[in-house]
Amino acid sequence: MVQSFFKILFAEDNESSAELLIHFLERFNFEVDHVVDGMAAELKLRKTKYDFILLDNMMPVLSGVRLASKVPDLNKNTPIVFLTASNEKEDVMAAAHSKQLVGYILKPFDPDKLLQKIVSVLKIPDDMIVDKKKYPFSIERTQNVSYGNGVKLIGCPFQKNAEKIAQEIAFVLKELPGVRKFFIEVGEEFYYHKKAQELLASLVTRLASKYEIKEEDILILSS
Repeated sequence: MVQSFFKILFAEDNESSAELLIHFLERFNFEVDHVVDGMAAELKLRKTKYDFILLDNMMPVLSGVRLASKVPDLNKNTPIVFLTASNEKEDVMAAAHSKQLVGYILKPFDPDKLLQKIVSVLKIPDDMIVDKKKYPFSIERTQNVSYGNGVKLIGCPFQKNAEKIAQEIAFVLKELPGVRKFFIEVGEEFYYHKKAQELLASLVTRLASKYEIKEEDILILSS
């Protein structure tokens, strides 16, 4: 089952703090574009339609307050939440006239509360939010009466790339002499990865090259 994903623009000049929040949000159904200043955020908002905007107020070049007052037309209806320090409340009040501003969160904040705010504003049903960490990824060797030997991909490959998965599959199949063809059984949770189809295609290409076989000799099955 392919999941729906929601696209977030996150403008924050503290890159270490941003990395932690990006990692957290991408555990769920969110794709995060990160920029470090208000001008870069404005350029992104001109080119890409977002579902949600997270703005740090005190950013270089263009502050969150100024950006909120001049959001490009493509994102004129996209909800905004400010991430702000307690001494910046006057700035938040100055931006309150914007109908797009749906709230502010004081730093430091609990990521779970921010997640709840995003889910509430976007009216995302509970069953559409998937925590990928609840579906740890593993690979098992298996057999099928019709297709012979293969591997089963279990769970969601969160933060894994095709090269890493290919290495793990090769390790699982290492006892098979002269691998000429095999199948990959893919569980439903694999598709919780936002680029599952691209990941699978890249995986097949790498494995075909490794075993010097045709890509058609690697069959993809859904479990």
